[in-house]
Amino acid sequence: MTEVRRNIPSFSTVTSTFRSYILSLPLLTTTITCVAIVLYAFGALLFNENPIYDALSLKPADFFQGQVWRLLTYPYTHSYLGHLLFNLLVFLPLSTAIEHTIGTLEFSYVLITIFTVLSGSIYLLGSLIFPKEVEIGGLSTWIFGVVVWESRELAGSEREIFGLFRVPSHFYPFVLFLLMEIIFPHEWFGGYICGLFVGYFYSFGYLTRILPASDFFSNLESKPPLSNLVNIRGFVKAEDGRRGGWWLPLWNDDSIEDPLETPINNTSNAGEQNQTTDTIQVPRSSSPDPHSTPVFVVPSSNTTRSNSPAPENTLLATDQTTSDQNSKDKD
Repeated sequence: MTEVRRNIPSFSTVTSTFRSYILSLPLLTTTITCVAIVLYAFGALLFNENPIYDALSLKPADFFQGQVWRLLTYPYTHSYLGHLLFNLLVFLPLSTAIEHTIGTLEFSYVLITIFTVLSGSIYLLGSLIFPKEVEIGGLSTWIFGVVVWESRELAGSEREIFGLFRVPSHFYPFVLFLLMEIIFPHEWFGGYICGLFVGYFYSFGYLTRILPASDFFSNLESKPPLSNLVNIRGFVKAEDGRRGGWWLPLWNDDSIEDPLETPINNTSNAGEQNQTTDTIQVPRSSSPDPHSTPVFVVPSSNTTRSNSPAPENTLLATDQTTSDQNSKDKD
């Protein structure tokens, strides 16, 4: 019994860990989370009903009457607390990983143009079939778009469903869709379908023409007023997002070391650290190994992102070959 109590973390440890996690979130992910929580709290706690959801959700009937802001505001509103908490539970790790990979500005562009405006436009077109009084709202549209994008790049591997069972990655979006319908039976699934549809289009590369090159976002960060945002805590620059290549790990595995950051000839004690060792860096492969850490590729119209610097040992081998050739010529 005493050992069990020792394994239970103290309240100060829990609060410190939670605070560290919150401070580690990138800027856009933190902003989206705060906006979603504040909107729900203001609408649900200060009023008997939720007028914020009614005013910001995407309802085709109101949109076609001139309330065009709904096409941009519907992802931030939630009708009840359970829906908000579940969406944040799924959205936070996905959004954090992607923003750290492609940068804050580009992630903002992808979310707004593709997973918000394009998904919402498809839903508005679908209102020609279903009643125009049915609205959608919440982060679910973003979640399904990103999950499809992720699962498409993980073809051949498996995913865990909340640690309960495993399914093939290409079935994961549909299993998540069924679980969402079971957990939230009163939620209209039109937004889920639009997110799935756009996610597949994006993952297959049909939307890369509307994605600017990475240099575009780097140039924006160097010009006012956006240059003032770079120094804000949590802002991820475009060049920082490309660190370590264009691969995005889906989860951390302590048993697998990153060859780009960890020397193979690593020392384990202070005595060995003083010895001179050759650091060998292994470049990332251009195609993921199905038996290695699962990764997925962020679609982009800029082909320079897939180019990584030549490893040091390759450059040394090239110099050696050149010197040998020069010596032969002299002979």
